[in-house]
Amino acid sequence: MTVRASRYRWALSSLLVVLTMLLGWWKLDRGESSWRDETVSYAVGERSLGQLWHLLHNIDAVHGLYYFLAHLVLSVRDEGVVSLRVVSVLGTVAAVLGVEAIGRYLADPATGFLSGLAFLCIPQVQFYAQEARSYALVAAAVVWATWFFVRALHEQRRSLWVAYGGLLALAGWLHEFALLVLLAHAVTLWRSGRGATHRRRWLAASTAACAAVSPLAVISAGQASAQLDWLGRPGLGAWLDWAVPGVAGVALAYAGRRHCDVRSDSGDARVGMGSVGLPLLLAPAGFLLTISLVHPWYVDRYVLYGWAGLALLIGPALGKAQEAVRGVSDPRRRRRATQCAVAVVLCGASVLGLVYWQDRLPSSRTDQVESIWGLTATAPGDAPEPILFQPARRREWVLARPAVFGPLNDIALKQTPQASGTLYGMEEPPDIIRQRMLQYPALIVLQDRQGQPQDQTPAEKTKRAVLRTSFKLCWVISIPGGEWTTYVRDDHTHTNPLCAPGRDIHS
Repeated sequence: MTVRASRYRWALSSLLVVLTMLLGWWKLDRGESSWRDETVSYAVGERSLGQLWHLLHNIDAVHGLYYFLAHLVLSVRDEGVVSLRVVSVLGTVAAVLGVEAIGRYLADPATGFLSGLAFLCIPQVQFYAQEARSYALVAAAVVWATWFFVRALHEQRRSLWVAYGGLLALAGWLHEFALLVLLAHAVTLWRSGRGATHRRRWLAASTAACAAVSPLAVISAGQASAQLDWLGRPGLGAWLDWAVPGVAGVALAYAGRRHCDVRSDSGDARVGMGSVGLPLLLAPAGFLLTISLVHPWYVDRYVLYGWAGLALLIGPALGKAQEAVRGVSDPRRRRRATQCAVAVVLCGASVLGLVYWQDRLPSSRTDQVESIWGLTATAPGDAPEPILFQPARRREWVLARPAVFGPLNDIALKQTPQASGTLYGMEEPPDIIRQRMLQYPALIVLQDRQGQPQDQTPAEKTKRAVLRTSFKLCWVISIPGGEWTTYVRDDHTHTNPLCAPGRDIHS
């Protein structure tokens, strides 16, 4: 590689880093808001190592490595969930550079740059680049594992297979569903026509990675019912979200076939971008969707790394379009083609800019924890009002900043999340919850909005039954993702002004 070519390559990589960091830092605080999953990340990251270890024995082991990383980050600098979002931005930088590296290796620096840029611009990537969760880090580990896999198919170096297996294990410990990428790699290996040696080495590396993750898989399998009981089977929207990009990917792969006649160091045909990108786009998400027809486990963010496959298909297509414009011999037609290309880029940037802006608003998430700050605050000297969380996991709304709310009379709580080694605390048995609810003339209930799936645990059934038979809903304040409500016991409704006849409960 010449000095000029090296500088060109590093310039393109540096430009990608700058663009990713700029987009990542843009409105990173999201209007000083956070949502429930980020609140959990922050609250768990603030626990001691002993409390964290206790938690992972009971629930959320699948996120254990990320929680330890969050604990480390917050011990260095605690700026709330923003500190954890910075980690996701850096993970996105690594993933973008990984996509670029794959494209550069299989094609050329320009194609690698365009592939990395395409991955950066995908709205789902931007969404999770500013999320205080592990998904950007998982994507980075999977993408770089894919880079080592691609190189191992072309170079006779066992160290590449070792690195590949190690990164797969790291990705699996960040989230087990990262190992679904093995399905995509199996298809790529089959399509490459590699011999028995490559197949044996891939199988050895894959088996080692799965074995390394197996302790986590065993533990989290026992937690799956409690971990994923909120999920339903994928609907039409989920299938379309997979099928539409998939159809586009197939079209791009068909139109962008090239580099298949180039030989590697071992004399084998060089793997094409489509052979890597298309299985990565389709196989992990498609398999998880299919499994979710029986066991509802699918959430798009669990296979976020699959979008790297689409980016690897878009990059060569953009490169071909660029070559087509440059190849126009007539100056007038070339100028028109250039103007059209610029117009398309500007229109695309405008649309994506609006999407990115929406993703950086507090309303872009399921709920907004800060929206209830102050609603449940207790004035100094006042007795805390009785509060009921329905379901219990809505206690997450107060986990990140419990001091903001002051003392809480959490009438169903038996043990705090830290003491019980759980995410949301341990609640009392149903009979005790019923007795405590009936002790008070009025209750504040923080609950999901109407129409949401209802938990079917004995405690939650008891809460709903007591509220339905012994209380009247007299005041509702809608908040993003939920409701702050006041229920008045039936024998006190005639004296409580909130229950006055004709009064609008939403006023």
